[in-house]
Amino acid sequence: MPIEFSKYHGLGNDFILVFDRPIDVGAAVQICDRHTGVGGDGVIVLSPSPDADFKFLLYNNDGGIAEVSGNGLRCAGKFLYEKGYHRAQSVSLEAGGEVKVLELTVDGSEVTSVRVDMGVAEDLGEIDLHGYLWRKVLTGNPHVVTFVEDLDAVPITELGPLIENDPAFPDRTNVEFVKVEGDVVHARFWERGVGVTQACGSGACASLAASGLERATVRMLGGDLLIEKQEGGRIFMTGPAVHVFDGRTV
Repeated sequence: MPIEFSKYHGLGNDFILVFDRPIDVGAAVQICDRHTGVGGDGVIVLSPSPDADFKFLLYNNDGGIAEVSGNGLRCAGKFLYEKGYHRAQSVSLEAGGEVKVLELTVDGSEVTSVRVDMGVAEDLGEIDLHGYLWRKVLTGNPHVVTFVEDLDAVPITELGPLIENDPAFPDRTNVEFVKVEGDVVHARFWERGVGVTQACGSGACASLAASGLERATVRMLGGDLLIEKQEGGRIFMTGPAVHVFDGRTV
């Protein structure tokens, strides 16, 4: 059966969004294929939830299910408002067993920015792997962060999959390479089940948490996010999302 979808991206991290339509792993992988499908880092399925306004289910492009995605949450908020599924400027999404609350900035009928309460980051300590020291951080999904002097010199495509699939991480992990310059955190990402991405919202939050900063601009290949840690340790992420196009599979 054909599937109606919308494609969005958050700073180049792109998703195919589907409303209230079951998608299986095979269909998700096919849709995400950049040569024979729509192309994307993942498929987000949104449906009504008894525990929040909507349930957020994310398939990575390898078919694995991710607990959450910061960029994906912002895309979902924009999608729900602009498509008329939810017209309030606050929306709650159940993702990975937690409820995330989004605040939408709206200009006319367009959502120009989304602020997400990502919750409290959990610091799980350090681990030494493959010659680098990594800080383990949970921001709804697992991350490891390492600090480097030269991001351009780091062999991300070699180290990324080694760390992601290391036996130390039974459920695999997202991988962040970070350089801090004042209140700007420069970050590069290897995402679990995806590979190199232009941006990672939950990874940007993990990068801030690992850095010890309270507020920073996290600068990624795809653009910037404002990440803030407030009283109680809750981390808030603010940034844009972009509607690319709508379509229908055959």
